[in-house]
Amino acid sequence: MIKDVKPIKSVIACDLDGTLFYPKKRISMIPKKNRAFMERYLEDGGHFLLVTGRTMLYGQKLGKKLGRCIDIVGCNGAFVILDDELIFEKTLPGAAFLKMLKEAMEQFPIKIPMLFCKHRNMVIPKSAVKSFHRAIYDVYTYTNGVYREPVIWSNEIFEEEILSSDVYKAMFIFGAFGKAANVAKEVNKVLRERYPEFEFSWSDQAIEITYAGVTKSNGIQLYLEKRGISPQDIVVVGDSGNDISMFEAYKEQSFCMAHARDAVKKHARYIISRVSDLESYVYPSAETLDK
Repeated sequence: MIKDVKPIKSVIACDLDGTLFYPKKRISMIPKKNRAFMERYLEDGGHFLLVTGRTMLYGQKLGKKLGRCIDIVGCNGAFVILDDELIFEKTLPGAAFLKMLKEAMEQFPIKIPMLFCKHRNMVIPKSAVKSFHRAIYDVYTYTNGVYREPVIWSNEIFEEEILSSDVYKAMFIFGAFGKAANVAKEVNKVLRERYPEFEFSWSDQAIEITYAGVTKSNGIQLYLEKRGISPQDIVVVGDSGNDISMFEAYKEQSFCMAHARDAVKKHARYIISRVSDLESYVYPSAETLDK
């Protein structure tokens, strides 16, 4: 066995859902092989940057689960946490977002609008979903185990969060089956052209919205600058539309999950099945060392 082998890339910027969490393990959170690779990489001096659409509260939950201080670019770049300190945040402008939301709800078949907030996980207007469907959704989220994020169903809190400008990210959900993904993709194109003051990214049956310029790639750039790490020393890996910005920014070291949609995979250089597959890329082989 070769001892003291250092990774050739010092940062892995990794998406969570569909990536580090793939395949899902509703109790352990991170699959055994992925976690073993992650632990080895960290112990060998590498930095593991979690780049996710999830909230700050979930990031704290993940850190407790791992028993480590983990750096996070969250809500698609709306906040950045380095060494357990919030170094950047950008929320949606309340009045402008509320105007866009009302216009979009009137013109497009949006089933559920959802907010990801600074002090609350997720907020959904109660009037947007029938009580029977709310019950089904609550059961579904409960069965997600450790991946679950609590939902607040309230019209009042929904509007309160928007006007307080404490919303990091919003999401428009167009359904769960059938043509919902294609509808979301087409509406995303329209919204990007119509509202340049916001950032829109297509993610299967949903559209994610952040403030203009708030993307995963920009969050990563800020992180690298603060760490004093070269862009050439990072690997990025993800699986959905909100990962495209980091694939394009770090093309030569970009990895997409094999189960991702073709429209996403085409933006990355490499395709992998598991995050643990990165081990052969970031660690030099015995043959390389002998040379």
